[in-house]
Amino acid sequence: MNSLRHGLPDGIIPILATAFDSSGRLDQSSFVRQVNACIDDGAGAVAMFGLASEYYKLSDSERGHLARVTVEAARGRVPVILSVTPHARELAVEEARRFAALGASALMIMPPFFLGPSEQAIMSHVASVAEAVSIPVVVQYAPLQTGRSIDPETFIQLAAQHGNIAGVKVDTVPTGPYLAALPGLRTYVGYLGLHLPEAVERGAAGCMPSASLTRSFVHCWSELHATGGQGRRTHASLLPVLNFMMQNVEFMIACEKRLLVRRGIFDAAYCRAPHATLDDVQARELDQYTEVLL
Repeated sequence: MNSLRHGLPDGIIPILATAFDSSGRLDQSSFVRQVNACIDDGAGAVAMFGLASEYYKLSDSERGHLARVTVEAARGRVPVILSVTPHARELAVEEARRFAALGASALMIMPPFFLGPSEQAIMSHVASVAEAVSIPVVVQYAPLQTGRSIDPETFIQLAAQHGNIAGVKVDTVPTGPYLAALPGLRTYVGYLGLHLPEAVERGAAGCMPSASLTRSFVHCWSELHATGGQGRRTHASLLPVLNFMMQNVEFMIACEKRLLVRRGIFDAAYCRAPHATLDDVQARELDQYTEVLL
């Protein structure tokens, strides 16, 4: 059990964005460039099919294709975490097995939330997916996006009963107290790293931000683990753009695509509809916030 728990990566683990061309079709070349850029920027691993990946706007075949491309593009240089998102337990189990067979290093499970399943139903779903594979599992907790609150004790019980449930990604505010309520589990902070200094102080194993700012987050992560207050000052310099981008998930995705185009990683900033749109003032704001970061 311990070897599985320790198999999860540390550090900055960007959630990859889905690359579309100007017609809304998958753009594999841009997507592979993104994987390479994240690795070159120092990512400890890469993750796919998070909320920032627009997983909910992908067909089953597209999701399967991108899972394979992610593993192949990483080429074993860093671990690959693939999120299992189907709400039906049977489909989630099938997807988990496919992802493990493709070579995923770990899975991240989005617990079902549509139509308000009971906590017992959620536990059963997560347990079934974890039992279907032998690789480590992280469970995502995103109550603001899913509308479903889960008590920390639920995750602790799941980890005690299933040895490969090794960590929790925490996408909630306030972040710190929830992290502290998960002793013995590896914790990862999401929510675009807005509360990263506190998360580091509370022992978080890593942060899962968006991909375009990987280099800045890697630098900040390193400084937060060094002595002195430079890490907090570096994080403070990121806060204006993080606060701007994190107005809501769709707005963050639109900003992310624009930044990936600016970096020459994506050819197009296309988001599948319905999506958020930056007006001219917002676009200038984003460019000014990130002028010295990209």
